[in-house]
Amino acid sequence: MRTLKQEFRQFLKDNFKGLRPRKPLFYSWEFGLRFDLQVGNISNSTRLVVDADGNSITKNVDVDTDEYFIQVVHRATNIFQSACDSSDRMFLVLMDYKHRRRKIRQSNFVFRQIAELKQDEIAYTKEYRLYEPSDRLDIRNIALVKLNAGRINHKNILTAVSHTDFPPRQPRLDSKGFFSSKEIYFINIDKKLILHMYDDRGFDIIATDKETLRPIYQKHNDWILDYDRKEIDKQFK
Repeated sequence: MRTLKQEFRQFLKDNFKGLRPRKPLFYSWEFGLRFDLQVGNISNSTRLVVDADGNSITKNVDVDTDEYFIQVVHRATNIFQSACDSSDRMFLVLMDYKHRRRKIRQSNFVFRQIAELKQDEIAYTKEYRLYEPSDRLDIRNIALVKLNAGRINHKNILTAVSHTDFPPRQPRLDSKGFFSSKEIYFINIDKKLILHMYDDRGFDIIATDKETLRPIYQKHNDWILDYDRKEIDKQFK
C-alpha cells in the first residue's frame, strides 16, 4: 500500500508531469486561469505583480478597508466553490519556508480549519531549491492531507490568505510574525485541478484538460485578470 507522500507524488507525475507546485502557478502550466480578486476603488497605493518574464507590473490598490476584503473573499470563495464540490477528493498542501528548526505543527491555523483532523492523516516532507536553484538554504516544509473538500473551511483559509500582507488583520496563516511565508495549494484529485490563492490580489487554477476549466472561465469571466485575458481567452477559442 502506498504512503500518502507516494500517492501525492504519483498523482502529480500522472497528471502534472514535471510540475512542482509553486508561485506563480498560472505561468507553470499550459491550461490555466488567473483571476483578479480586487474590487472597487484601488487608487490609494502601489503594488507590484510579476509576469511570466519576471517583469514587475505596477497596480494601484486601495488597501486595508473592510469592504475591500469582503469583496476579495467573496470572489475567492465563489471561485473555489465553482471548482470544487464538497464530495471531491483533495490533497491540501501546506508549504512553509524552513527557518532553523521551524516545523509545521498540527496546531497551525490551516489544520484547525479541517473538520476532525487526526494526526495520522497528515504526512510531512520537504522541497529543496524550489525558488532558488543555487541556494542550498531554500528548503520548504510540506504538510499533506488527503480529504474530501467538504471537511475544509475554505472561506476561513482564503480569508487568512487575503490578510497575508496586512498585519494585524485576522485571521492570519501565521499567528506570529509580520509576514507569512506559508503557501496553500488545493489539489482536486477528481477534477484534476490545482488551486492557489496567492494573496489578496489573485487566484490561479490550472488543469490537465482545458474543458474542465471552461465552465469556471464562463461563469467568472468578468473576474479574469485583464493583463492575462488575451492569453486565457485563446485557450477557449
